[in-house]
Amino acid sequence: MGAADGEQRLFREFRDATEGPTAVDPIAAAAAMLTTAAPQDPGYRTLWSPADQVGSSTSPDGTITVDLPAEAFGTGLDEQDARLALQQLAHTVTATASSTGLLPQNAEPEVVVLVDGRAREEVFGSVRLDGPLRPDGSLEAPLWLLDPQEGPHPEGAVEISGRALEGVGDCRWAVRDEDGATVAGGAVGTTARDDGTVGFRTEVELTPGRYEVEVTGRDAEGRTVRDEDAVEVVPR
Repeated sequence: MGAADGEQRLFREFRDATEGPTAVDPIAAAAAMLTTAAPQDPGYRTLWSPADQVGSSTSPDGTITVDLPAEAFGTGLDEQDARLALQQLAHTVTATASSTGLLPQNAEPEVVVLVDGRAREEVFGSVRLDGPLRPDGSLEAPLWLLDPQEGPHPEGAVEISGRALEGVGDCRWAVRDEDGATVAGGAVGTTARDDGTVGFRTEVELTPGRYEVEVTGRDAEGRTVRDEDAVEVVPR
């Protein structure tokens, strides 16, 4: 979760969940990582408490069942944050199932959440799990950067890439140095993707130093939307 133009929205980070006790089950591994891993971007946060014992199954109709221990819901949340946390889970496990080929073709995935094997439990002290969850695209940030990731990058070509919801256009990028001066920028072309979003990608040559990378666009109502990341470029 992170702030997007004054509201809390969902952002995606690509992470490697191939290690640990749930690694043989990619959906369970992703759900466990959601609860245990700190976001790479310091501007993001997660609402879950750590849990390493997670189970999952996928039915032929595309229903994903995720069984989490009660301690994963250990933090008390108001209803709005609790529903956002559940959407974190729904987005994560459906994306994992899709990317690993575990969803039946043309399935519309939904997620059933169990707590220690029990259905219809109250979680986060405010929401009852009274039915399957479906990823709600309206809760995704309208625009976000995927690269550059937080952390050091070798000098030279640095990739700037991300995605935007359908309807976001006029995407532009800019790189500013520590003094706030713009050192590079321009428009980025967007490419439609199968999931109803558009992707963008460009590269910029950067010398060692600290920079702020920003991408902006306009949504369907003409409002400016943006995301930014800090990046450190180090000598090779």
